[in-house]
Amino acid sequence: KSIAVLPFKNESADTSNLYFVNGMMESILNNLQKIEDLRVISRTSVEKYRNLNYTTPEIAADLGVEYILEGSGQKAGEDILLTVQLIKAEEDRHLWSDQYNRKFSDVFKLQAEVSKMIAAEIEVVINPQVEDQFESVPTENIEAYDAYLIGMEFINSQSESNLDSAIEYYQKAIDLDDEFADAY
Repeated sequence: KSIAVLPFKNESADTSNLYFVNGMMESILNNLQKIEDLRVISRTSVEKYRNLNYTTPEIAADLGVEYILEGSGQKAGEDILLTVQLIKAEEDRHLWSDQYNRKFSDVFKLQAEVSKMIAAEIEVVINPQVEDQFESVPTENIEAYDAYLIGMEFINSQSESNLDSAIEYYQKAIDLDDEFADAY
């Protein structure tokens, strides 16, 4: 079984919140990559579809996948809204779709919940060790996680000029939680 997680769309009027939407997409993608029975297309391979208008069957054929995950979201203060939909690509048919309204402090639970729902819908087995990894919380400091996501956005832009900005945000995350390994 195979899936491509397309770049999530920022539904916020505030374009500076794109880092949050990209962070959610990346976290869900990373969770799915841990499932042994599932082939997950890399983020860099799907990035080219961010601003292009292809049909789901065209994207799936190009990437050689059975399923496509689309999503959109926004962050307003402490509130987050995430919409995800899983599509059986060849048939261009929705298998599952849901919308989540949560507090940013519940972001890790949300990422795990969505990842488990996707796995259940496409009927792949998550071994208990991987499920525990889904549930693990990288930091208890949500402000540190927010800074980390902003740093990730700078890194993912793959521009040398953004490296200093990324380091600045990673350092801020470390200052807020000196045990936050991802920020290191």
